Amino acid sequence: MKWFIRGILLVILLFALTCIAGFFLPAVQTNERSVEISAYAEDVFARLNDLRSYAQWSPLQPALQGANIIYDGPETGVGQSMVWKGGAGEHSFGAQEILQSHDLEFVQLSQNLAGREMTATHAILTQEAGERVIVLTKTESALGGFPYLSRVRAKLKAGAANQDLDAALARLKALSETN
Repeated sequence: MKWFIRGILLVILLFALTCIAGFFLPAVQTNERSVEISAYAEDVFARLNDLRSYAQWSPLQPALQGANIIYDGPETGVGQSMVWKGGAGEHSFGAQEILQSHDLEFVQLSQNLAGREMTATHAILTQEAGERVIVLTKTESALGGFPYLSRVRAKLKAGAANQDLDAALARLKALSETN
């Protein structure tokens, strides 16, 4: 009986320590990655500024396979939106919309991934007389949830989030360089 009570107290202590650690972690998870692409800025911008094309390479691409997707708004640019349901993995439903777009410079999206609000910004830096570009991607998501536990979870999964962004940018690079 003594070991049972000690076990329960240990679990309570670990929970309390995790909550305290989460209190000191940032309330917003930020991930930044970049890739250099041998393509013209116009070609890369077209993939960033169109959600139909975005769905082919974005970090959400694995979740969107097999999902029912509905697009709305203009063909490209600000106001274009998409919603999906029935996808695979952690983000089996969600929505995103292009909030801002400046020709050949950047695109900013608002995303709701299964109830988790995020913002993704993709900036384009032109190199070598326009024949190469660097795409800088920054994602920010507010971390809510039970007292500070989502902050600890996000810290533990930060490496996986960076790997997802790297894989997405590699797909963008491959698509942009083949056309």
